[in-house]
Amino acid sequence: MMGIEEVNATQSLGPAVAMIDISDIPPGLCALDALVKEAEVSVVSAGTIQRGHYLILFAGQVEPVGMSLDRALHLAGSAVVDSVMLPNAEPNIVPSLMTGRVSVPTTGDTLGVVQTGSPPTLLTAVDCALKGSMVQLMELRVAEGLGGKAFANLWGELVDVQAAITLAHEAIARGNAERSSTTIIPRADDVVVQAIRHGTRFFGEWRG
Repeated sequence: MMGIEEVNATQSLGPAVAMIDISDIPPGLCALDALVKEAEVSVVSAGTIQRGHYLILFAGQVEPVGMSLDRALHLAGSAVVDSVMLPNAEPNIVPSLMTGRVSVPTTGDTLGVVQTGSPPTLLTAVDCALKGSMVQLMELRVAEGLGGKAFANLWGELVDVQAAITLAHEAIARGNAERSSTTIIPRADDVVVQAIRHGTRFFGEWRG
C-alpha cells in the first residue's frame, strides 16, 4: 500500500478510482484500515469532512480497488452514506479534486453546474458527463465549506453542456440524489467566469 503522503494527486493513479462517504469517524477509520490491508491500492486522501463524516478516496488497478471497496463497505455497514467505483476514471477528476485548480475556459459560452448531496455521487455524474460530451471541467469541489455537498462547473457550447447535464442527471438518479440540483447558464457573463476563476468561496480562505 502506498502511503497517503507519497501520492502525488496530479499523477496517474488509476485506472480505477473509488470514494466512500461514511457517516461516523470510527467506522471510517476502520474502513480505511481494512481497505489498505485488503489489496494493493493508493490512498489519495482520507479524513473528516463537514457533518462529521469521514471521506476516503483511493485508486489503483481495477481488481484491487474493487476488492478493497467491497471490504470497506462490508466493514462500515450501515454507516456508509454513499460510495462509488469508477473502473476507468476520467483522468481530470482526481487532479481537479485534489489541487483545487480552476481551468480557464477555451471555447464555448455556456456554464453547467452540477451539485449533489454527497461527493461519491458527484464523481459519478462528472465522470459520465466528461466521457459522454465535449465539455471542459472548470472546477470540482467536495464537502469542505459546502456542508457536505459537492459540485462541479462544466463549460462548453450550449448543446454540449445540455448533453453533459443530461448525463449527469442520469448518473445522479443511480446514486444518492438527495440535495442534488443542476443548472445551465447560456452565454454566461464574464463576471460569472471570473468569479469561478478567482475561487468560488465567498472568503479567500475557509472559515468553517
